[in-house]
Amino acid sequence: MITHQDIREKSFDNAKAVFGGYDMGAVEDYLDDVADAFEALQKENSALKTKMKILVDKIEEYRTNEDALNRSILSAQKLSVQIESDARSRAATIVSEAETKAASILGSIDERIATEENRLQQAKISAAKFLDQARTLCQDQLNKLDLIAASNTVAAAASDKDSVRIPQENNAPAADKSAFDAGNTQVFSFSKDN
Repeated sequence: MITHQDIREKSFDNAKAVFGGYDMGAVEDYLDDVADAFEALQKENSALKTKMKILVDKIEEYRTNEDALNRSILSAQKLSVQIESDARSRAATIVSEAETKAASILGSIDERIATEENRLQQAKISAAKFLDQARTLCQDQLNKLDLIAASNTVAAAASDKDSVRIPQENNAPAADKSAFDAGNTQVFSFSKDN
């Protein structure tokens, strides 16, 4: 391949032609060599330009892809921030709703406990009143029984002279036991005929 240095340093023999020019054959051979080299350089230059255009197109494609990738990354980051924000907001809402529901349930439970405690207190009061009434009623009945026993004792003592005591058998019917029972004896009164 001919370099620019070769062209600058090329010298031609003085031609024998007229007017002291160069040898036409040598000049034409050299021009053919220069033309071949120039043609090769043009082809190489054209090939390099094609390759360079392909590389420039690829670089542009990479830049476009890089821009698209950067936009995708930015979009993904924004989406990530939005998702995180939405998740935090939703979590706060869920926690708030749960706290409200728990407070409502606790309030309802506290109210039910208070109602049941009130009912228990009322039941205790009612039971105490009932026991007092039952105790009073039992005491009244015992007092009446004491009065009946005392009056029967007085009546029995007064009619003791006119009475006969008959031992009562254990297998006597229950209806016979309704008479005054003084130990295991039953008192019957008899009247004297004069």
